[in-house]
Amino acid sequence: MAVPAFRVLRFESVASTQDLLVARARAGEDVTGLCVRAREQTRGRGRRGSAWSSPPGGSYQSLGLGRVAPPWLTLALGVGVAEALNAAFDAGAAVKWPNDVFRGGGKLGGIIVEVVAGQAVAGVGVNVGEVAPPGAASLTGADPDEVSDVVLRGVGSGLELALAGGEAVAARFAALDLLRSREVVVALGSAREGDVVTGVGAGVDATGALLVAVPGGPTVRVASGHVVRFRAG
Repeated sequence: MAVPAFRVLRFESVASTQDLLVARARAGEDVTGLCVRAREQTRGRGRRGSAWSSPPGGSYQSLGLGRVAPPWLTLALGVGVAEALNAAFDAGAAVKWPNDVFRGGGKLGGIIVEVVAGQAVAGVGVNVGEVAPPGAASLTGADPDEVSDVVLRGVGSGLELALAGGEAVAARFAALDLLRSREVVVALGSAREGDVVTGVGAGVDATGALLVAVPGGPTVRVASGHVVRFRAG
């Protein structure tokens, strides 16, 4: 499979770029290579149904990636986006497993991947200028359209990385791993509450699963879950 050449549909404001592209895929359209981009979302969303603050002036887009869905896809896209932002803006971005891009101690952007009718649809939001919510990071002084173009290139690079396999993803992720050697608390599975594992981040394996070294115990492999908290470096 080759990385598609993306065709961009631009909007000033939409409810959700992800919902718009997902609806087209669900209706039977082949959305491979289609990018829906907006400067504002009125009902943006992230993983596990969480709301994504999307005020005017940010970078919000969703992209049809084709019929590809390895378990490390989201992580690979995070690596590609962070690398692209660092190259273009010297952003100092890192990746927090499984889907967040951080700058300093704040969240700069997020990625959601959904498979609809066999097609992978990725949504990427990045804070730009003064639109970041309290405590979040932002690319202040950057042009939102330029940021979106850089993110688009990063998604292409991340997809190419995903197609290279899980070991390649793990190797590139290591240089951007926000959680490595930090104390973490990770909730297992998709539930907001339930079993948790506490330990120290130890990278990811070749499937994209998070590895948590438990003091005095084994290293736990977390294939699905979310980070409840981590100690800032």
